[in-house]
Amino acid sequence: MNPLHFSQFAELSQTVGHLIKNHLIVVGTVSTVANQIIVSISKFDVEHRLGSLLQQIYLTVDKEVPVRKHDLSLIIRDEEGVYENTFKIWKSVP
Repeated sequence: MNPLHFSQFAELSQTVGHLIKNHLIVVGTVSTVANQIIVSISKFDVEHRLGSLLQQIYLTVDKEVPVRKHDLSLIIRDEEGVYENTFKIWKSVP
């Protein structure tokens, strides 16, 4: 992978991870690695709030980062290691 592309992935991932951490996640952790954003929340939140949380993430990202040149992987898992769900945040359409 071109180092420039890796840098762009990392910058976009960090921006989106920062949005999720500061605006949507009350309890849990958010980390970023290359083009992946990893969100760890309680098992209860995964079982009962996953759909609502995912919708809030997509809406916030579309509002705050409307132009995205790369796709991102969003991994939402519970802190106990029972669930792990992977979603895509697609690059914006020109």
